[in-house]
Amino acid sequence: MRSIADSRECAGRRPVRASRHLVAAQDCLVAVSVCLARAAHALAATNACLGRDPEGGDGAPELIVRETLRWISVADRVTGLAEQVASMHDDVRDGIVSGALVPEPDFAVRRPRIVLAPRPAPVRAFLRARQPRVMDRIAVLLLRRRRADDRLPAQDIPPRTCRGRAPPASPIALH
Repeated sequence: MRSIADSRECAGRRPVRASRHLVAAQDCLVAVSVCLARAAHALAATNACLGRDPEGGDGAPELIVRETLRWISVADRVTGLAEQVASMHDDVRDGIVSGALVPEPDFAVRRPRIVLAPRPAPVRAFLRARQPRVMDRIAVLLLRRRRADDRLPAQDIPPRTCRGRAPPASPIALH
């Protein structure tokens, strides 16, 4: 419904766009009609099951009648919308053929696409800021590491008690 209203509003200014909206509306109506066909088969199957066992369905006949009436009203509305879309599409097509409606130019022709080229990093500024020696490049990191070590007080660092290998775990390992 919204596609039909949109295409009705923009048919005079943009007939190609209106035609695309109408094609989309036709596609939606085709999908709805497929769903209605499935619903008709489901109602027929339900009615057949109820015919085989009439005592088993309490209140089922009223429900089937109500849903059948609802299906008929939806099918009538879809048929009306399909006729409306087809007539509007014919009107747009006839207007373009007769010259009453002028198709809008293609989007690519109206506004050329602007592509921004990626800008490389400013090479001169990079080379000026780059330190020539590796030691100069990582000096900032080394200073940060030293400052962190200097902040630890000596009493918080445990003393080294043994140097070298640890003693064997048992006297049996000495043999």
